[in-house]
Amino acid sequence: MTDKNYMVLFEKYLRGESTAEETEALIDLIGSEDKFKEMLEVELMNADPTIDETIKKRIFGKIRLETTREKSYLSVNWRKAMQWAAIFLLPVLSAFTVYYFTQRPQRNLQPTVITAQKGEKAEVVLPDGSNVWINSGSTLTYDRHFNGKERSVYLQGEAYFEVTENKKRPFIVHTKHITVQALGTSFNVRSYETDSLASAVLLEGKVKVSASGHETILSVNERATFDKRKQTLLADRVEALNFIEWKNGNIYFSNQTYDEIARALSRIYNVEIQFASEQLRPMRFSGTLGSSGIKNALDILSMTSPMYYEMKDTTIILHHKAEMVK
Repeated sequence: MTDKNYMVLFEKYLRGESTAEETEALIDLIGSEDKFKEMLEVELMNADPTIDETIKKRIFGKIRLETTREKSYLSVNWRKAMQWAAIFLLPVLSAFTVYYFTQRPQRNLQPTVITAQKGEKAEVVLPDGSNVWINSGSTLTYDRHFNGKERSVYLQGEAYFEVTENKKRPFIVHTKHITVQALGTSFNVRSYETDSLASAVLLEGKVKVSASGHETILSVNERATFDKRKQTLLADRVEALNFIEWKNGNIYFSNQTYDEIARALSRIYNVEIQFASEQLRPMRFSGTLGSSGIKNALDILSMTSPMYYEMKDTTIILHHKAEMVK
C-alpha cells in the first residue's frame, strides 16, 4: 500500500466511511508497521499552520513517546498516539471515532482470573515476579495493563502477597471495600463479601490502606481493619505471622465470633455448617486450629467452649452444651 493510500484509508476511517475490511486492515497496519508511524509524523508536522508551534511540538513529542515504548505495550500506545494525531488530521471527529480509538475492546485481551475454590488454595507468580498465595473461596484478577504505570490486581476473598520491589510502579490491591498500595513488601489482605470486616496485615515494608475516604499507613506487625457497617478504618498492633498460618494449612482466629468461624471452616473444608443454637453465634474464640482436618478443628473448639457438634452426611450441626439431653 502506498503512502497516499495509507492516509486516504486513515481519513476514510476517521470520517466513518471505511468498510469493515478496510477498518481491520488499518488496525493491523497501525499495530505492525513502522512506516505508518513515520507518515503520521510527517502529516502532523504539515498540520494546520494556524496551530501554535509550541503546542504542535509538544503533541508531536507525545506521539513519538507513545510509539517508541516497550514493544509489549505497542497496541495500547498506538491507541493513544491516534488520539493525539487525529486532532491534526481531521478537525472534527464523530463520537464513534473517538470511541473506536480510545475505548474499543481489543481482541484476545481478556483479564487473567485465578480462583481457589472452596476447600482449595492456589499459588501464582504475577508477570512482574511477585508471588501470591490465594486462600479458599477467593479470586484474583488482573488485566492487560498490569505491569504498566502501576501494578493493579483485584481481589475477592483473601490472599498473601510477596511483592517484587519497583518504586516506579506501585503495586495496588483493589477489593470491594479497601485498597492496599505497596512498592515492595509482604502483606495479607482479607475481604470476603460475607465478612463484616475487611483487613490488611503487614509483614514487611510499608503499605497504604484506603477505605471509604479514610487512609492509614501500616508498619510491620500492624493491621488495618475496615468495619463495613460503621464505615471506620482502624489500625492496631498484631503478630503478623499468625495471619498467614492459612498458607501452611493452619487456621488462625483473632477474637472472632463462632458465626465467622463457621463461615471460615465451611469455606476452607467445603462443608455446610448449621447452628442448632443461636447462643453460639456471638461467642468468640482466639487461637490456631491445626491442619488435621475439619473434625480436629471442631474437636478443639468443643474442648474450649460450650459447643458440641454432630455430623450428618456432609452437614455439620453445632449445638450448645446446655441444650444437651440428659
